[in-house]
Amino acid sequence: MGSIKYFFMFEDIQAAVFTVSISENEISDLIINKNSKQYLPIGIHNEQQLKKWILNRGIPATRDGIIEDLSGSGLTAFQFMLLNNGLSLTDHYWFCKAGDYCTWKSINLYENSFQASYSLDLSDDIPGILADTNITPNASLKGDLKKKWIIYPNGVRRLVKGNDSGICRQSLCEVLASEIHKRQGAGHTPYTLIRISSNGSRITGCECPNFTDICTDFVPAIDVIGMTKKPNHKSWYEHYIDQCAAHGVDVRKQLEYQILSDFVITNTDRHLNNFGIVRRTDSLEWIDTAPIFDSGNAMYYHSYGIPSGIELLKIHVTSFYDTEVKLLKCVQNREVLNLSKLPDDSFLYNLLKLDAGVKDEVNEKLVKAYKKKIDLLSDFQNGADLWDYHYMKSVK
Repeated sequence: MGSIKYFFMFEDIQAAVFTVSISENEISDLIINKNSKQYLPIGIHNEQQLKKWILNRGIPATRDGIIEDLSGSGLTAFQFMLLNNGLSLTDHYWFCKAGDYCTWKSINLYENSFQASYSLDLSDDIPGILADTNITPNASLKGDLKKKWIIYPNGVRRLVKGNDSGICRQSLCEVLASEIHKRQGAGHTPYTLIRISSNGSRITGCECPNFTDICTDFVPAIDVIGMTKKPNHKSWYEHYIDQCAAHGVDVRKQLEYQILSDFVITNTDRHLNNFGIVRRTDSLEWIDTAPIFDSGNAMYYHSYGIPSGIELLKIHVTSFYDTEVKLLKCVQNREVLNLSKLPDDSFLYNLLKLDAGVKDEVNEKLVKAYKKKIDLLSDFQNGADLWDYHYMKSVK
């Protein structure tokens, strides 16, 4: 297949040029346009970093079902991404093949339609893509769960996704988190349950609207912390807060609220691609924190057992720190989450009952753990340090 030259674009601005060896999925001859460096992804400072960014633009190899979905196309995930110009519904970056002469207006998928079947299987959409009658943002969609962008009849782009097991707890947790944030008045992306096809079967999944548009894009926290070198005396948590403050966005309150609300539902996957800021794409001005999204890896969805007592204070997470209690140490305003507005145990139990594959006794244990986490947060708000050795020994 040889080599193909591409331009790395931010809307209609050419920020870099690179060559791809299609057969080997390799990038060479990458040159950044020094007059357009400000239009590179935030946190990218040199060609090596940009090369890594491009190579990671496609669907991750860990995505459920991706090998099966692409098997009939003869494409790798990287080739599939290039075939779709690296387009996304998260940001305004894309790749233009030399000689194509496309414009952002003609190719962006915020304003231009794309086809996606109402299923979680990419294989349903690939024939049209290979025939050059369709293009999709789903070739650049991150995450391990099967998911897809779909355009609804009203024109709204909505993300639909499934679960990583035969049960639907991750989707239920997205709905639970949405209810919590709605009652608290916190900015969030609302999730609702859906019935959708996956691998030929109907499953319960969830969906949410896009929170970026033709005027805005999303910058994840992982990019923000790479903007400048972290001082040795600063934590990554405080470094992120400082970087956002330097661009006029105060993120501390939302971070603290997010830590406490994640603690309640035991969301263990608040990694640094799962939150960030929203900016204007015409001026590159940072506007605000992104609404809270992607809270589904919660309520012990991946565990065979449901912890109780002191084990609830030993939960490991993926975030700035590796445990929930270490994250709690970062919280200055312990009252930022109103415990009296949280959904009660009957709401949670009725929600969990929607998962027909889970026994009542399991749901009862989940509700009990949820109530205990709220009790622990109540102690925290009343001055208890949940990481303190003596406090931990007192937990039953």
